Amino acid sequence: MEFLYVVMYDRALRRERRFRDRLDLLALSDSELINHYRFPRHELLQLIQELEPALQRKTRRGHAIPTHTQVLIALRFFASGSFQSIVGGIGGPSQGSVSRILRDVTNALSNKAVEQIKMPSTAHDLRVCAENFRRIRNFPRVVGAIDCTHVAIKGPSVDEALYMNSKRYHSINVQVVCDAANLIISYCARFPGATHDSIIWNNCALHRRFDRGDFGDYLLLGDSGYPLESFLMTPVRNHTTASEERYNWAHTRTRVIVEQTFGILKSRFRCLHKSGGVLMYKPLKCAKIVTSCLLLHNRCVTSGIPVPQQLEEDEQPDVAPVDGRADHETGRVIRDSIIQNFFD
Repeated sequence: MEFLYVVMYDRALRRERRFRDRLDLLALSDSELINHYRFPRHELLQLIQELEPALQRKTRRGHAIPTHTQVLIALRFFASGSFQSIVGGIGGPSQGSVSRILRDVTNALSNKAVEQIKMPSTAHDLRVCAENFRRIRNFPRVVGAIDCTHVAIKGPSVDEALYMNSKRYHSINVQVVCDAANLIISYCARFPGATHDSIIWNNCALHRRFDRGDFGDYLLLGDSGYPLESFLMTPVRNHTTASEERYNWAHTRTRVIVEQTFGILKSRFRCLHKSGGVLMYKPLKCAKIVTSCLLLHNRCVTSGIPVPQQLEEDEQPDVAPVDGRADHETGRVIRDSIIQNFFD
């Protein structure tokens, strides 16, 4: 199948060279492709093939912009965060065309993310996920580590103050749940930067699913910015026993996987990192760009694509701990049981 698509790709290039110029997939090595677009050739061809039905369209002059050109333009923006470097480095599409391409590719990818980024749901998948987490530091029944990260955006004209976070820059606050292999299995990218992590959690669809028992007795791990619940374990505040200290140590070493995931994600797709500048779009489009990068990150993880040199950690707002009075009694009972049975 891949060979056939290479043949089709080559024929398409012969038919339409108007936008070919510096975006020829067959002229670059895999290492060059990964450096520029984050994927080797066979993965790029597969992605282009998947997105082709959504991206076929005409320019005003009736010339089709090849799907591969559209995908590579978008990937280059995601990888670098620089719109101007794309426009200046491509012989063909105008700045307006590049903007439309980014819109179309982002829409196509974010639509796929809704279908493909999912929590494990079968008994087998939940059991495997929990076992992978348990191998880290023996923390039982964990199927995800949850946290939020801020992505800098241009201050919007509507509700601007809601997007100003405590570090005094505009952002969207993105909630992510990942598994033990850095695979993102849930996300929520619709809240402005002034929103506390716990508010996002309490108002997201995943919380409702855990609350109604969709995942049985399996757990998430969150930091002190979240309330303790029957399905969300947090650190023990002001621990007083050696068992509680061991629990906190295991909790931290296990939960850190989500922070590592953020580092990998933003190093791969620098449009999400402040070093790549701020996203110069309306919040909804920014959210779709974030969602697209989450999906692409997962494709990199499942394909075993090497992680690029990691950037310094983004400047993130401090998250105030949730008041202990927000903790649920059933959560305390479950946490005490875990401490007694696994860390005593």
